[in-house]
Amino acid sequence: MIFTPQVLAVVAAIVLSLSYAFSWISTWSRRRAFAASYGCKPVPQLGRLRNCYLTSKAWKARKLLDLLHWKYTAIGNTHESSTVGLGTIIFTVDPENLKTILATDFQKWDLGPRRRKLLSPLVGVGIFTSDGQAWEHSRSLIRPSFTKIRMSDSSMFESHFQNFLSVLPRKNAVSGLVDVDLHPLIFRMTLDSASEVLLGRSFESQLQTPTSATQGFMEAFDYAQLKTHSRYLSDRGYMKPLGMLMTSLFPNIWNTFDNSCSTVHRIVDGIVADHLVFLEQRALYGSQDEKEADAAANKKYVFLEELAKETRNPIELRDEVLNMLVAGRDTTASLLTTSLFMLARHPEIWNRVRTEVIDAVGYDEIPEYETLRNLKQLRNLFNECLRLWPPVPLNSREANVDTVLPRGGGPDGRSPIFIKAGQSVNYHVYSMHRLPSIFGEDADVFRPSRWDDPKLRPGWGYIPFNGGPRICPGQQFALTEAAYVLARFMQHVESIERRDVEYDWAERVALVTKGRNGVKVALKMVDRD
Repeated sequence: MIFTPQVLAVVAAIVLSLSYAFSWISTWSRRRAFAASYGCKPVPQLGRLRNCYLTSKAWKARKLLDLLHWKYTAIGNTHESSTVGLGTIIFTVDPENLKTILATDFQKWDLGPRRRKLLSPLVGVGIFTSDGQAWEHSRSLIRPSFTKIRMSDSSMFESHFQNFLSVLPRKNAVSGLVDVDLHPLIFRMTLDSASEVLLGRSFESQLQTPTSATQGFMEAFDYAQLKTHSRYLSDRGYMKPLGMLMTSLFPNIWNTFDNSCSTVHRIVDGIVADHLVFLEQRALYGSQDEKEADAAANKKYVFLEELAKETRNPIELRDEVLNMLVAGRDTTASLLTTSLFMLARHPEIWNRVRTEVIDAVGYDEIPEYETLRNLKQLRNLFNECLRLWPPVPLNSREANVDTVLPRGGGPDGRSPIFIKAGQSVNYHVYSMHRLPSIFGEDADVFRPSRWDDPKLRPGWGYIPFNGGPRICPGQQFALTEAAYVLARFMQHVESIERRDVEYDWAERVALVTKGRNGVKVALKMVDRD
């Protein structure tokens, strides 16, 4: 028999096919035995076409979070489905599953390439985008640096709050009230405070003109966050052909996104470069001055300076700063805006919280850290807002080995479920925080007083800042700044009334929870004459 190239090609194809089939059958058999050994059962499923239709409809109506919540109610707290461009995914809001993923079996779960591809164009490689040794390295840089922030130092926030007051509109001549949308002002204020703590210099975005470089950074930063999901989805799975078609027909469609990321990188790169030059000059000529400065009791904390003690790689410094900027600025702003949005609709809660604040610090006293920590009504308000509108409403992990989650399988959803290596699991804190089994039959209702109930112990059913080793390192910073700003706000504002056309909160899909309609209110200022 003559082994021509054609014959050899056929033989090779047969051998490869048999090898692949044997490998597939072997893996399938092994996984089946593994799942059976744990008593795993299948999870409920939502059909691909139905899910795509519902997701598309919800996206168009800007009610994606409500759709996700409905799916858990209608199908089960753990179920399987396919979504636009992302393949088959397990969805869960079961606290036991989240405890397993985020803590008990932490080493078996990664963020995965999906998260990196989603966020890296804007924030690069940092603590919120890396896995394994890279994440361990980022954490070793971040934790020692961030924990040195002195929460008792109110000067971190006061100057920016004063700027906030200075840019409020003048009183209406007829009503005597200040009509304002607080949403953009608060996001600018938290950008200024976060940039001062992280970079050593504030962007002063509250005081800049629309044509300033600072304004350019803020607009680029916000736009890149807003379009991150759209850019990512257009390059995934069965959405990719459509994305390629749109790019070929409209070659400039993603230029604004790319340019926005480049603008953010360029500005932060410049600040990092200036700081590295300063450190080099100080090392050469100012060693004594450095010792004296470090010994000063009022030395200002700068995250970048602390981070530069661990690495001088400019890209690494930029990426870690941007990772923390998203967390530090947006988390605080999200909490403050949702709190004020709801206070404008619930004057009885405003009066209750404000009375507590005024009783504790009066109208002029600068609130101290320990005082803020002991304001029970303020804490209840924040707990409830973080419950209903967690800063990061959606999250995900990817299994790096074959493993098991404790619940979700079988007709009653209480049996273990098998998770193969590479399987994505989405968990939705927004929906879990609304489970009646944890928070009662009125779980959808805004009621801060529920946190007075000593029987309310949600455990892993309440994780507004995530949990386990990856818990948000800026959690305490965000809560402290939010408490400080709201307390100072109440010292200056006697009452707040809503001016929104829509009563209910409406979502705006971005990296963090944002209201689509802003925080349009009328403020009655305290008479200080």
